[in-house]
Amino acid sequence: MAKPAPPRDPVTVVLPVHDAADRVEKVVPGWADALARLGREYEIVAVDDGSTDATRDKLEAMAGGRVRHLRVLHHDARRGYGACLRTALAEAQHPLFFYTAVDYPYPPADLKKLLDRIDVRDELLGRQPDLISGCRTGRPAPAPVVWLGRGWRAFWRVAAGMQLAPAPAWPGLREYLYNAFAGWAFGSPLADVNSAYKLYRTAFLRRFPIQSDGDFVHTELAAKATFLTSLVDELPLTPAAAEPPPSSFGRDLWRVFQHPDFGTPPPAPTEPAVVSAVPDARSPEPG
Repeated sequence: MAKPAPPRDPVTVVLPVHDAADRVEKVVPGWADALARLGREYEIVAVDDGSTDATRDKLEAMAGGRVRHLRVLHHDARRGYGACLRTALAEAQHPLFFYTAVDYPYPPADLKKLLDRIDVRDELLGRQPDLISGCRTGRPAPAPVVWLGRGWRAFWRVAAGMQLAPAPAWPGLREYLYNAFAGWAFGSPLADVNSAYKLYRTAFLRRFPIQSDGDFVHTELAAKATFLTSLVDELPLTPAAAEPPPSSFGRDLWRVFQHPDFGTPPPAPTEPAVVSAVPDARSPEPG
């Protein structure tokens, strides 16, 4: 008699949104359809980050019946990506916490391989990962970069017997240099640390405050996972030739670099969001 499949942890999917009225009616139902096919419980938390167009009205209309298990949170003014994650984390109901951007060209179906990977327990350490990051792929690397990479790997193969793997993607020169800086300054092991397609364990994220208000949050959380000796993995996403959305780091980078905070996080955001509750959102059923 076959053993029953082990229970799979439910997932909270977080979608920070700002002035995306032209996209949310396609993107949010697309995520709901993909999640319903996973066979695990889920909820979608859309955080409207102070939109000035019809984004809020369209999200609330979908939460009212068209999209199951959708909750909508609102900021009264734009606060940034990291602030959206803080707001969503305070409301998240499930043990897995995934986030992405509505303008990402990577499909909801890619989430399945991240979920499958985070369920795997390391045989040697007896632990499961706290972070699985999706690496953006699809952009061809310039020829000089390809040849330099081959030369670098050949050098280490001859000099030390090390067989290095090629970089999984070419993120563009700006992102390439930033990834190198993040690895040196913050210990990030990720080839694409700025990817906004990441899956965490909710309990891990609640171990410390999220300090960043803006896009530096991607680096901050990956760096804290490394510092706390969490298991981390990175998987390539379905190739897409689209340019990655630009990121801005500003004062968050310097603040976290100077004073990284691993203390106990506050029980709730200091600036609470407005919550649009949906009757069935807190007791979702398997899709």
